[in-house]
Amino acid sequence: MKHIGLKASDRELLKKVEQVTEETVVHRRPFLVKHGVWPFVVFGPDTAGLSVIRVGAAEQAKIKTASVYIATVGGDHIPDSESVPIEELAGSDIPEELAGLKVFSISPLRPLSITTKKGGPPIRDAASEILDFYTDKSTAIIETPDESYWALSVLKYLDDADRFFPDPMLEDFYSRIGQSALRTRNAEGNNYRH
Repeated sequence: MKHIGLKASDRELLKKVEQVTEETVVHRRPFLVKHGVWPFVVFGPDTAGLSVIRVGAAEQAKIKTASVYIATVGGDHIPDSESVPIEELAGSDIPEELAGLKVFSISPLRPLSITTKKGGPPIRDAASEILDFYTDKSTAIIETPDESYWALSVLKYLDDADRFFPDPMLEDFYSRIGQSALRTRNAEGNNYRH
């Protein structure tokens, strides 16, 4: 993932995280986000080879009516820097080994909520049946290689969505920073004389 960072102390868990994010397949990407809500259907195989389907949304957190953004410079280079534990984003429907996984640089903050969890067809038939059933073009259809790690696949989708469809408020913020830096450079250049 390019923008969202993940940190865990267990190397085996990090390998599993990498595998899940690399093998995640987004079958449908919405071209429009409405009111800070990214609806999704995420499915993956259970131990018997049947699909487990979760229907939910990533909804931008708000304080009253203002959107919440997290500004971090977190990463491996700064111990105990700002992060969000994955269980605070995804709730309790995650495997025990994922608890405590730290998520960095997720902005805007979008907690994941699941409204429906159900068993589905065999995994080989799941993608086509789900695409036929969920015809709403504003809903992402995401396939995860392991249904219990669904939250990682959704985070990968959100990370990709941010690259393809940047948030208008963040774009405005970064463009203002760029304009300010350009004005500063121009002002400094005008003061420099030989």
